[in-house]
Amino acid sequence: MRNKKTHVLAALLYLCMMATASATPSSGNVSNYGAVGDGVANDTAAFNLCLTYNVICWVDPAKTYAVGDVQMKNGNRLIGLGTVEYGDRTAATASTRPILVGVAGSTNLINVSGVSNSAAIDGLFIDCKSSGINGISGGSFQLTIQGTTVVDCAAGLGDMAGSTYTTEAHIIDTTFGSNQRGISNPTDSLIVNADFANNSGDGIYLGGGANSNTIVNSRFEWNQGYGIQSYGGTNNNSISNSIFDRNCKAGIRLDGVTGFTISNSVFARNGRNNVAVDQNAQVYMSGAKNVSITGGLSLVGRDDGGAGTYTPAYVFSYDSGTPSTNVTISGFATAGLFNSTTNPTGSFTTAAVEGPEPTSGYNVSGVNDIADTGNTVTGITAFASGGQASATQLTATVNTVSTASAAAASVKLGPCVPGRQQTVANLGANTIQVFGTSPNTINGVASATGVAQATGKIATYFCTGSGNWTRLLSN
Repeated sequence: MRNKKTHVLAALLYLCMMATASATPSSGNVSNYGAVGDGVANDTAAFNLCLTYNVICWVDPAKTYAVGDVQMKNGNRLIGLGTVEYGDRTAATASTRPILVGVAGSTNLINVSGVSNSAAIDGLFIDCKSSGINGISGGSFQLTIQGTTVVDCAAGLGDMAGSTYTTEAHIIDTTFGSNQRGISNPTDSLIVNADFANNSGDGIYLGGGANSNTIVNSRFEWNQGYGIQSYGGTNNNSISNSIFDRNCKAGIRLDGVTGFTISNSVFARNGRNNVAVDQNAQVYMSGAKNVSITGGLSLVGRDDGGAGTYTPAYVFSYDSGTPSTNVTISGFATAGLFNSTTNPTGSFTTAAVEGPEPTSGYNVSGVNDIADTGNTVTGITAFASGGQASATQLTATVNTVSTASAAAASVKLGPCVPGRQQTVANLGANTIQVFGTSPNTINGVASATGVAQATGKIATYFCTGSGNWTRLLSN
C-alpha cells in the first residue's frame, strides 16, 4: 500500500513538472511565435513573446527581422544560429547571421535595461538603419555581448546623452561600426577583441562614473571623434594590446581622469582632421592624474596609398589651462616619417609634445623623441640671428653646439619640468645665448633675455621648480 501511494505521488509530481516545463520551456525559436523575418513585417511582438516564455530564444540565419524595443529580461539569451568571425560586414555575413533592423520610432533596437542579473546576445547582426535608434540600450547588469555586429545606430551600446550605464558587461569578439558612438559609459566591464571603426563620434565614450573598465586586444580606427574619450572624472580604467589608427581626433583623450593605464598599444596616424592641436596628437591630456603609459609605439603617416596629410603633429598634447599631474611614460617608442627634408628621421610633425608638460610627478624614461629622453645630440647649429623666438630647440640631455656663426647666436632649452636637466657644450666659434622656453627663466633672468655661454664652456641647466632653470657652468 505504501509503495502504491509512493508511485502515485511520484506520478503526480512528474505531471506537475511536465506541465510547468510546457508552460515555460527553456528555449524556443522566434519563428514559433510568429516572426516572419522578411525585413518588412514588424516582428517585435514575436521576439518579446519568445523572450517572455523562454530562457533562450533562437533566431534563424539568412533572414532579416524588423524589430524595435525588444525587451530582454534576467537570464534571457538571444542567440543567432549563424556564426562568423567578428568584424565582418559582407554579403557572407548577411547570409550566415540573422539581421535585426530597426523599426522607425523605436528608442532602442534591443532594450536590456530590465536585466539586473545576467543576459546574453550572441551571433546577431544589428542594423538600426537610423541615427535616432540605439542598438542595445544601457542600464543592464552582467550583460554578455558576443560575436555580434552593431551598425548604423545612435549609440551601439548605451545612449548619446550618457544618461545610462552598462555595468559588469562582457563584450567579446564584437564590432561597433558606423554608429554615432560605439559604446557609451560601460562600468566595471571587460571588452576583449572588439572593433570600433567608422563611427561618426567616439569609439568609446567614458563619462563621469564610467570606471574600472578593462579593454584588451581591441581596434579603434577611422572614428571621426576620439578612439576613446575619457571625460569628467573617470577612475581606474585600463587599456592594453590595442591599436588606435587614423581616428580624426586624438587616439585617446584623458580629460579630468584619475588613474588610467595604457600599455603595449600602437598609435598610428591619429588626428587626421589635422585641426586643433589638442586633437592632432596620439594622446591628449587635460587635468589628468595618475596616468601610466608603458610600452607601445607611436607612428606618423598618411592614409593608405599615400593620400592626405601626415599626422599627427604631436605624440602627446597637454592642455595649457588645466595641467596634468603624476604622469609616467616609459618604453614608448616613436617611429615614422613626416618630412624627408626637415625631419628625415623624426616621428612627429612639429614636436613630440604640445603644450606645457606636467610639472608635478612627471617621469619620462626609455622614450625616444620626447624632450629630455634623448642621450646626446651633436653638430647643433645655433640660430645665427639670435633671439628667443627662433632659437634652435635643444631636445637631448647632452647637446653639443658645433656652429655659432655670429655672436649671441641662440639656442633654447626644453620646458622646465622639475628634475629635468640639459647639458649644453658650446664648441662653436662665438658666444651663444641660451634661452628658456617661455615663460621659463634661467638663474632668474627674464625669459626673453637669456644667458650668455662663452665658446669652449660646458653648462648643465637644472630645472629646480617654479619655472626656473639653475645653471652650473664649467671653468
